[in-house]
Amino acid sequence: MGVVFAIAGAIIIGLGFLVHMRAQAKGRRAQLWPTTKGTVLTSEVALVQVMGNPMSTPAVTYSYQVGGQTLQSGGLRVGVPRFFNKPDKAGALAAQYPVGSQVTVHYDPATPANTALDLAIGEGYGPLMIYSFGGTLLVLGIFSAVMGV
Repeated sequence: MGVVFAIAGAIIIGLGFLVHMRAQAKGRRAQLWPTTKGTVLTSEVALVQVMGNPMSTPAVTYSYQVGGQTLQSGGLRVGVPRFFNKPDKAGALAAQYPVGSQVTVHYDPATPANTALDLAIGEGYGPLMIYSFGGTLLVLGIFSAVMGV
């Protein structure tokens, strides 16, 4: 049984690595996106449920123009949105984008609705949780195999 856990752990660690590398590649591509000027329309804190837990996230919408067409988006960064367990942290981030302020909008030329104001790569805790779970299974598997359990 230990070998099964060890193999499952190794596979899960590999999947975590793929998730991580995919997010990094997306961030590198976003570095090449063109920019345009935008105007902040709303800037507030939204409360959302994340795996049954109440979390706060900055909710910022802005308008911008690409190819003569006016668009609206709410993308703050590339990847996973930022979630906070304290509303004041989300509020501090939202406050960086006051309503009516001018912002630089990075947009995907293939899909101009895909935007970001900050090109920091947001992976969230996904890869960390995958690595942790896979590592735990791997260690348990090795321990079981060595101890003969």
